[in-house]
Amino acid sequence: MRQDKMEIKKMRTVVFFGCLLLLFCLSTLAPALAEEVRQPDLAITAVTPFHFWSEKYDLPAGDPWFNLTNYVKVTVANNGENKTNRSFVVTLCANDDEIGSERVEELLNPEESTDVRFEWVPKGEEEDPLSWTDTAEGAICTYTDTSVEYTLKAKVVADEDGEVLAENETKQKVVWNGYSADEPLENLVHGEVEGGIIYSTGDGEYRSYEDGDSGTDDTYYDINYDLEIPGTGTGSTKLARLYIYYTWAKPSYKAPKMSVRLETPSGNSYDLKMERSYNDIKGDLGGDRYAWGTYAYDIKEYVKESGKYRVSVKNLNYEGSDSEFADKYSFAPPAILVVYEDTAAPKREYWINEGADLLMSKGGDEESPRPCGFLSLEECKNTATFLGDVDLSEVKEAVLGVVSAWGGNPVDVWHSYLYFNDEELGMDVYDGYSGSCSKEMGGVLMHVGSDYAQLGIELTDVKDDLESENNEVIQGDDGDNMMPTNAFLLITCENGDDNEPTQNPPNITAWNPIESVVNSTEDELRTFDISVNQTVEISWQLNGTQVQTNESVTEAEVATYTNTSAVAGIWNVSAVATNTETGLSARHTWLWNVTPVLNATPTPTPNPSPTPTANLTPTSTPSSATPTPLTPSLTPPTPTPTSVPKVTPTPALTPTPTTTPVPGFELPITLCGVLLAAAVVRVRQVRKKKK
Repeated sequence: MRQDKMEIKKMRTVVFFGCLLLLFCLSTLAPALAEEVRQPDLAITAVTPFHFWSEKYDLPAGDPWFNLTNYVKVTVANNGENKTNRSFVVTLCANDDEIGSERVEELLNPEESTDVRFEWVPKGEEEDPLSWTDTAEGAICTYTDTSVEYTLKAKVVADEDGEVLAENETKQKVVWNGYSADEPLENLVHGEVEGGIIYSTGDGEYRSYEDGDSGTDDTYYDINYDLEIPGTGTGSTKLARLYIYYTWAKPSYKAPKMSVRLETPSGNSYDLKMERSYNDIKGDLGGDRYAWGTYAYDIKEYVKESGKYRVSVKNLNYEGSDSEFADKYSFAPPAILVVYEDTAAPKREYWINEGADLLMSKGGDEESPRPCGFLSLEECKNTATFLGDVDLSEVKEAVLGVVSAWGGNPVDVWHSYLYFNDEELGMDVYDGYSGSCSKEMGGVLMHVGSDYAQLGIELTDVKDDLESENNEVIQGDDGDNMMPTNAFLLITCENGDDNEPTQNPPNITAWNPIESVVNSTEDELRTFDISVNQTVEISWQLNGTQVQTNESVTEAEVATYTNTSAVAGIWNVSAVATNTETGLSARHTWLWNVTPVLNATPTPTPNPSPTPTANLTPTSTPSSATPTPLTPSLTPPTPTPTSVPKVTPTPALTPTPTTTPVPGFELPITLCGVLLAAAVVRVRQVRKKKK
């Protein structure tokens, strides 16, 4: 009996120490087990497609567009309690087609995230979504919805074994953006002539349906042209065309229906039939989708003499009875282009390109961005190619003429650029938007006769930049919002007639103030001055009315105009320099913002129109002051991009970790188990003996 009690006591001792050993093992295992559970938990919290990133405001802006470089930002976050301990790979697909894959070496702390950015160029239809059928009275337009909805799916996988750690996706609609340069100016004719080129808008002004201007309603608007065609006579006109540049055509996807008449110096009147149209549209973005374009008319049969011509335009669908056409539109002054023959002129080679390409970039200054297109300058460069070979050894002169409807809007932060064969010819080179001008060079005469044309022209010497084949001009928009319409190149051959000297227009070489927008208060003295490169007469004008004349101003002098009596308002101050011998002139215009005198006078900020907000819907309406879909404002907007997509997150797929036994404790645990089992067996044996 006593021996049995001793056995039991021994077994109890063994069990006691076995339990202590087991508790020790478990306490040692606990931290390792906890560490095994608290692993990093990666999740994709956002998939954000966009076209432009505002560095100033650190915001995405603009939806992705077809055939342009866009971006998708994938945000990966560590939602776990521990820092990541390995690299991972982020993969992005669009409709199951892989866009790209990026390895992330960065180790993320808990609640920390990282962004991975991918380039994305969704390919749209080869055909332009806007098509049309030309009629004698206008274009019947058809717009095809080519939009595509993409599923953008992002995935995070382990770098070493490809295990999927997280997934997420979003839907994104992609459309065509017509504000980009997608309509190169087409070559109409390439030929040779002993003669030159005339381009004139006569006394025409910008006409707005918003203001009820004639020409946009059912009454005719008359434009007068005084054409001096050298060598005129039967057959002396090699080419003659009339161009009408329209904008703001409503309802959406419709073009104007017009009646156009031409009256010649002989008193004959003709109803013109449109020969061809060029139309463009901003695309399926924002609000109303207005058409812009150029209507071209062949008038060679009627333009054969010098003298006064008259063009009359009216709206044939003012009441909206014809659903195939717009019932509202505005237009810039119609232009007449003449290629004339003159046996007294040298032999020349010429190219005439025409078209319509609506451009609007965001502009280079984020203080006043154009919020509709969110495009860069590089995406808004219209081209016109002058196909053919050129014998550079035979070139005496080469001049380039370009026209851009609504080009040259005089706002500081919105610009335009002109390039020839990749050489930049200048920034903001267009004249004529808000002041009449004439330019003549190398056989080309260009003339804008009104102070309210809202059309820009430029004539420049390109001989030094000429190439031996396929020369190219580029008109670039950097916020100006313009529509390139015409480009012509005229090359004078070396064996041409040297008897007639070339007459160059005056050049305004300097001006003060240098800013195009000038601020002052009522009764404040304000001085304007210019310098020129030849002897001229200078006419100072306020809103087109002459207020002062400086006669015989030489290139060594500075012409000055001072005003202390301007009342509050926005004034166009123009200096027109005219060579009285040649009749050629040049103009410089300032926008002068005069504000009332206050007790505490702040520095005024010119704000001639509502400030656009950074969304895709233009809110302004056209007026006689500006045709552009977004009116200028120098007040910095607060961007509120509407294009940031709503991401519907899919629960992150966090894999269940495979439990791996912690090494080093197998033997103690096994011994504890054996001892406990032996003790139990021995206790049972002792109890059986008692019985």
